[in-house]
Amino acid sequence: MIPSGSEHPGDTHGDDTRKRGKPALAEGDRFGDCTIVRPLGSGGMGQVYLATSPDGTQYALKLLHPELEHRGADMKRRFLHEAEFLMTIRHRNLVEVFDAGEDPELGLCYILMEYMPGGSLGDMIAKNGRLPVDKAISYISQTADALSVAHKQGVIHRDITPDNILFTADGVPKLTDLGVARFFDEAVDVKLTMDGHLLGTPAYMAPEQMMDSHHIDARADIYSLGVVLYEMLTGNRPNEGSTVMGLLTKAIKGEPLPDVRTLRPEVSMSVAYVLSLMCAPKPDDRPESSSVVVDLLSRAEVGGLILPDAADKPQTAEMPKQEKPSIFSRLFGRRKEGAK
Repeated sequence: MIPSGSEHPGDTHGDDTRKRGKPALAEGDRFGDCTIVRPLGSGGMGQVYLATSPDGTQYALKLLHPELEHRGADMKRRFLHEAEFLMTIRHRNLVEVFDAGEDPELGLCYILMEYMPGGSLGDMIAKNGRLPVDKAISYISQTADALSVAHKQGVIHRDITPDNILFTADGVPKLTDLGVARFFDEAVDVKLTMDGHLLGTPAYMAPEQMMDSHHIDARADIYSLGVVLYEMLTGNRPNEGSTVMGLLTKAIKGEPLPDVRTLRPEVSMSVAYVLSLMCAPKPDDRPESSSVVVDLLSRAEVGGLILPDAADKPQTAEMPKQEKPSIFSRLFGRRKEGAK
């Protein structure tokens, strides 16, 4: 879709500009067939611009972080191969990828994606605080359904945050940056204040991902999705204010998240229980797939989920630690003792 070569009228110092950390493109610049309208944002993964094609179609153009360039030609080939594969994955709740490649003039890899004018879930939480319970469950269920398609194709997201869930003009949530994060384990968007307080994506990472990001599976995404659900329900991250070292310590100890009902009592016990499953410290205690998460949330929302005995429930920060076997397989249709 974007032919090789880019035009930068009046700019003959693209490489120097990137080294100084300034935007590689400016309003009115051409990138292949597209014209740059304005920057949309930036982060550890790269810079994103609003761009228009000659027929007026709007796109989000992401120029990936120069860190990828510094890792050599083999890494670029791997990324481009992965990007081509990601273009084949389609779901109503995944931001569509239309094109990907390497710009020969800038020396940067790019991704041309569906433009999402409705902002991000992060923006929504920052503006409104906690969300209605039914809306939060709907957003997470739709995102989990999209993840199930990706997971079946062997793609792990690795960086699920409110900022990576975007909205269309009519409010449909879509997950973005699918599959990109694994190429940036060393350049992930981690921002620290001077006193070491965490402001970036590790706040959403599963314990096993905090300790070894190279050996994770779909259950790490399920954990991150649970943290996002917790934030939507309470308006706060479960480990708000924790330092990177503090998060690592909790990961090593296997500490569970606080009980969501302590901050949002109107959340049903069923929904709180599913959330505790999603954010269980041990991967084996979480739902085995994103499609199971969708089913669990659907049952919990209508009161059709039969809870296990209190002693069998996964730990929360409000419950004493107990060594119990996994009860996940007994969630569906389990009858209480003595029921006929």
